[in-house]
Amino acid sequence: MKLTMMNLLKIFWLIACFAALAWTFVGCGYEGNATLRGECSLLAAIIMAFLTFPVGLLWWLLISAVGYVLSRVGIEIGGVSAIADLVVWFGFVIVGYFQWFKLVPWIVHRIRERKQSTV
Repeated sequence: MKLTMMNLLKIFWLIACFAALAWTFVGCGYEGNATLRGECSLLAAIIMAFLTFPVGLLWWLLISAVGYVLSRVGIEIGGVSAIADLVVWFGFVIVGYFQWFKLVPWIVHRIRERKQSTV
């Protein structure tokens, strides 16, 4: 594998994502205090939303909407769990990776092609 600038950015971005996940599980732990646990999960989601901005906000809105709809039909998701943290984190990683390392390079390539074709 050739270590290009894009590959280096992928490595650093993935390290930052895994650091956010590790902090969620190791730094916060699973305290008996539900409020502290919820705040740690929220902060981890904010960090991931920052790393995946702007598409990450759409993911956050989607999972919030799903939670709202579930609560309206009588399905309550009680408290914050490790599974919920992993699902949220994994979703952020998927949308962020797609955005930064698939969609943005494709858009840049298309813009460069268009500029070259007009010259």
